[in-house]
Amino acid sequence: MNKKKKHLKRISCVLFILYLILLVWIILFKLQFRISDIGYIRSINLTPFHYSTSVGEQFHFEEVRDNILIFIPFGVLLSMLSSRMKLQNKVLIIFGSSFILEMIQYILAIGSTDITDLITNMFGGIIGIGLYALLLKILKDKQKTDIVISTLAGIFAVLFLALMTVLLLSN
Repeated sequence: MNKKKKHLKRISCVLFILYLILLVWIILFKLQFRISDIGYIRSINLTPFHYSTSVGEQFHFEEVRDNILIFIPFGVLLSMLSSRMKLQNKVLIIFGSSFILEMIQYILAIGSTDITDLITNMFGGIIGIGLYALLLKILKDKQKTDIVISTLAGIFAVLFLALMTVLLLSN
């Protein structure tokens, strides 16, 4: 493996680790800066796309959309790091990661464990895998594809870190 490929692989690993930290912060810590700010809830819903009537339908749509969007980078970055891995193994990793996060929420009583979240998270990851495959097909070169994705992910990481700095300083 040449130097450029090794460097790109390292950058991809760092971006994936940053993404995983962000994912845990969003799902488990609900974007809170203090553990004491996290509400304590322990519930489990095993009926897909079934919600209590106490929350409006708009919230349900937004939650489904957000779950899909937050897992798209998982599929993209996983594909970038393990392009030779079989699709079923990638999907299994995405499902397993989502399942573990949902179980941690339940065990720590810091969120609602919901089968809908598993479904929508997995769907988002699959979309990410598909987007990576599409970009790879368009650019016809794995290295170019990885450079484009790393650049975009790097830009988003810098913007996100800047936003978090502003939020931390304002609290």
